[in-house]
Amino acid sequence: MDLEKDRKVLADLYRQLRNEPTLGIADLCDRSGLDLASFRQATDLLTEVGLLTESDVAESRLAVTSTERALNRLAGKAEQAAVRWMDETVRVRKAMRLLATELADQYQQQASLAPAELIVGLDRISEVLEDCTDLAEDEVLSMHPGPVVESRSKARLERNRRVIDRGVGMRTIHLASTARLPHGLALLEEMQNTGIRVRLAPTIPFRLIVIDDVMALTPAFGAEPHPTALVTRGPVITRLLRRVFEHCWQSAVELGTDAPTPQEPAQIPLSAQQSGILRLMNAGMKDEAIARELGVSIRTMRRLMYDLMEKLGTENRFQVGVRASQLGYLKHGTP
Repeated sequence: MDLEKDRKVLADLYRQLRNEPTLGIADLCDRSGLDLASFRQATDLLTEVGLLTESDVAESRLAVTSTERALNRLAGKAEQAAVRWMDETVRVRKAMRLLATELADQYQQQASLAPAELIVGLDRISEVLEDCTDLAEDEVLSMHPGPVVESRSKARLERNRRVIDRGVGMRTIHLASTARLPHGLALLEEMQNTGIRVRLAPTIPFRLIVIDDVMALTPAFGAEPHPTALVTRGPVITRLLRRVFEHCWQSAVELGTDAPTPQEPAQIPLSAQQSGILRLMNAGMKDEAIARELGVSIRTMRRLMYDLMEKLGTENRFQVGVRASQLGYLKHGTP
């Protein structure tokens, strides 16, 4: 028996009880067409909403309550429930404020200390990496200095597809030797077909994964014999690791292209000041020292550096050095 589904049956029974209050339970069952079990369920529901009460006259009879009184009773119960709900809401709100304050304090401490977590074991590392990449919103960068492990390739490709399908960019650098192996080349080409930018390098300093400049995974050296990764959170370290990646990216070549041959410096002519900047940068001098050596202000020096980056098609000082070496300026001298 249901208040909504059997509303008509309940209403008819209530009217019978109201119009003929002297009828006994047996007579009511006959008139309503309900068996005893269904009748009991119906009267229990009517009692629950306040339309019936147990009769004081005889146990075999039921007393009818007016609809006005039943409504007042339900309204009172609703008010009591609302008061309890408000009290509980206030209590939960206070608890949430306490937790939010504590969480903010923890975040401030972590942001200032560049927190790191040690992850041990391939399965645990894969689990953390899965969670991290699923949270990526902008770009995932990675460098892989080792060979491709075929047993883990399928799971890795599936994870990459999910990331790409969400509109997140992905760039990766692998060893050039990986592309010389059939299964390695097949994996790299499939990654490229998925939408990942793949470059090759003859050497890679260490394994690295950077996610949105907020999280990075690097190997934890000296933690043998078990595979161990260091998970670093916050921009303090991850931005530095991104610069390492960008430096390696500039010196790597796209999968499917031949290694670039150094161009003659005359193909991109530089001014005397720009040539001097390259020479002094190669000597390890900072911007202030280069400005003094050239006899210009630091502001002029930075404008010259900007012009040089634009001419070489680079975005930062690291890339300028790599590009200048590729073009042969640092080997052949300046024009």
